[in-house]
Amino acid sequence: MDKQIIQIATYPFGNCDPKSVEVLECTDYEIRFNPLGRRLKSNEVKSVVKDATGIIAGTEPYTREVIKQCRNLRVLSRVGVGLDNVDFKACKENGVIVTYTPDAPTDGVADLTVAQIINLLRGICLSNDSVRKGFWQRIVGKSVNEVKIGVLGVGRIGKKVIQRLSSFDANIYACDLKPDYKFGEKHNLKWVNKRELFENCELITVHIPMNNSNYNCIGPKELSSMPDGAFLINTSRGPILDENALLSHLQNQHLGGAALDVFVNEPYQGPLSEFENVIFTAHIGASANSCRIKMEYEAAQDCVRVLQGNKPLNVVTEDLFE
Repeated sequence: MDKQIIQIATYPFGNCDPKSVEVLECTDYEIRFNPLGRRLKSNEVKSVVKDATGIIAGTEPYTREVIKQCRNLRVLSRVGVGLDNVDFKACKENGVIVTYTPDAPTDGVADLTVAQIINLLRGICLSNDSVRKGFWQRIVGKSVNEVKIGVLGVGRIGKKVIQRLSSFDANIYACDLKPDYKFGEKHNLKWVNKRELFENCELITVHIPMNNSNYNCIGPKELSSMPDGAFLINTSRGPILDENALLSHLQNQHLGGAALDVFVNEPYQGPLSEFENVIFTAHIGASANSCRIKMEYEAAQDCVRVLQGNKPLNVVTEDLFE
């Protein structure tokens, strides 16, 4: 009989709180940690996870080739909510159950989003750079309640962002395929379609999932329709945004700036780095202590539940990819 292994592929894992590791160690499985101490690159995943019965996964890519060669794999338990790095069809064909942690990252991503809204509107990073360079530039920005803020996607994270912005007396426009009108009434939202959102809002923050329908959802058409000097924030998934289109609208100074936590290729290396009015973070939306602990713990729990023949709490279904 093949050795039973739970491979922790994501990194870090268990650093904030050891209880997630303890959940795994309570099984009879051999627990293996990420051997490289960093995010696995696409050409490294296959060799690390090939013998695994269960995988605690991060954002490293799980292609059809990777899944097919994992002969013993029964569960891929994703630490986080994004699923664009997983070939779900290949998992389904090979009998691999995929789980994720949809609620755990919510507060961390919402906090980062609101921080970047203020950062962009007040020019905090630009002012920081000017002081460091000896210019002492006093940038005159805008208060949160001076602008129309658009929220594209009013799900778990979008709602948390709106709740936080309510204390700023913000003027919020919302767009979602399935509007929650009761929530909207409570927070005085203006429901609009996608075209109206981009045409009217001076700052737009993106909170939609990465699926087939949302690839390059924000491209030349959407960006060109935004008001002059508008800002864009993306803390969802990189491929939702056409990075070349964003580059073009920064070059022609149509947009006032952007804040990006996610990219098509990570770590990001590209021409957007040349713009001082683009704020970069290294996919840290969920990298708050409480969020990380919750994500790891839930991922460990569901991995063990599947391996012990029980129903996972947060199983991934095909409709999430449509």
